[in-house]
Amino acid sequence: MSSFSSCVVYHPHNVNVPLLRERGEMQLEANVSTTIPFLLSPSLNASYAYAPINMLGLQASGSFTDGQNMFGQVAAGTFHTFGSSVLECYVGYGRGVSSGGKNNDLNQNSYSVDGSYGLVFGQVDFGWRQLADNSIDVGMAMKAGVLNPSWEKRQIADDGTETVVDELKDPHFLLEPQLVFRFGIEKVKFSVNMAYSFIDGWPTDNSYFNYERFSVGIGVNYCF
Repeated sequence: MSSFSSCVVYHPHNVNVPLLRERGEMQLEANVSTTIPFLLSPSLNASYAYAPINMLGLQASGSFTDGQNMFGQVAAGTFHTFGSSVLECYVGYGRGVSSGGKNNDLNQNSYSVDGSYGLVFGQVDFGWRQLADNSIDVGMAMKAGVLNPSWEKRQIADDGTETVVDELKDPHFLLEPQLVFRFGIEKVKFSVNMAYSFIDGWPTDNSYFNYERFSVGIGVNYCF
């Protein structure tokens, strides 16, 4: 086995910033993202947004990374238009699972790091739709919430039995700003997403429960 001294258990997820404008509007987006500067395994992301009535927005999104890390969320909120600009406010819940796999630390002790987490959040989006003859959308989002982790480090004995030797289960405040840029034609646009994560009170002295702070993604957005 290769030797590692740390595992990444969380990284910023591309925030769904639909910037809905009217009743009946629906959006689908698919993209690929990775973290900076370490360029971990790419994440496959998909998001959905729909406005069933005026000023009501519904959204759902999910991500999948290297078969060991998955995250999904749902949210509901309101949107308001001011000319070409849009303001959205959402509240939602997300759930994820992550695993660092089975590795060796610097002392050649076999261990695994895995667990799950929940996220209760609020999100405010602001941006501009259909600029430059319907060819450009620009948006920014601020997502804030409480991250409730349940991660464990387990020592693996030679006979395969596992013993919990460390854990991370305290709630933490999370802040994730994001920038979104979309360009193309009215219904179909390429998208570029940049996200940053800040988690307050994270145990920086524990190298086994790390999180990445920056991610960037590219994809395609389709508006019905």
